[in-house]
Amino acid sequence: MCRVAAWLGKPQRLSDLLFEPDSALVRQAYAPQKLGILNLAGFGMVAWLPEDGATSEPLTYRSTDLPMYDPNLRSLSEKLHARCLLAHVRGIPYSTTSNYGRENLHPFRYAGFNWAMAHNGDLADCARMRAGLLPFIQPTIAAQIRGSTDSEWVYALWMSQLDDPTEVHATDVIVAALRRTLEILASVRADYGIDISSSANLFLTDGTRLIALRFAFDYGRYRLDDPSRLGQSGMNYLSLWYAVGDRFAHSDGGWRMDGEAAGDSLLVASEPLTHNVAGWVEVPEYTAIVAALDNDGLHIDTVAMDI
Repeated sequence: MCRVAAWLGKPQRLSDLLFEPDSALVRQAYAPQKLGILNLAGFGMVAWLPEDGATSEPLTYRSTDLPMYDPNLRSLSEKLHARCLLAHVRGIPYSTTSNYGRENLHPFRYAGFNWAMAHNGDLADCARMRAGLLPFIQPTIAAQIRGSTDSEWVYALWMSQLDDPTEVHATDVIVAALRRTLEILASVRADYGIDISSSANLFLTDGTRLIALRFAFDYGRYRLDDPSRLGQSGMNYLSLWYAVGDRFAHSDGGWRMDGEAAGDSLLVASEPLTHNVAGWVEVPEYTAIVAALDNDGLHIDTVAMDI
């Protein structure tokens, strides 16, 4: 499983999210608080800087280096501020067949597309499902799949539910496409007789909007033919947390979201970026947090996604 952090709101220094707090995203690569495996298979991020316009290309960074030993990432994060960030540390179970390549690093964002996506979870037997998923993926999008992850197939499937992923769509259209994606995955899983618990916490952003989904297929059903894999399947529902305020800052001896609870900034993460969870709220299962930032400030809603 992986760890993800996302920010939408007032410009925030990247190192304040990635490195500095006691459970910052990079620290979660080797010392996660709510996950039993390490996340040592690389780092990726997309970030929209304060000066970027609504249709600007984001800064993109990916490296298979361990992020805690990546001086380039550390230097960039200390200098840059972002109004929107989606960052991901990748975790994969040890296997001689695991693909560690750069093409498998999140977030995924195809050239010219507006939306980026990161995934925390694992779709059981996804490789077996691919032939069943292809009819639901636009051929021009399927041709862009480069990696071997289940996550990239989810991204391609989701983008294929939009008539044109290079155009700007209303938020309700994006949410409907996400719901349709989950319905297709559930249907294809049923067609192939796949009913193993599969987490699909998804993080989606276009630089002005952020959607974070906490979801699992067939939660509570585990593969019993190989007991050694039970620990990898995630016996607990994968967590997702958020905090709202004006800025994420160090004060009174610790890091926290400062300002009003109805502030202009949203921080979402697989697990809190601080050991002290005061001020953090856990997202309910089968729920999406949907946020948009415009001239009137930050607007946040929740959407039930129990398909």
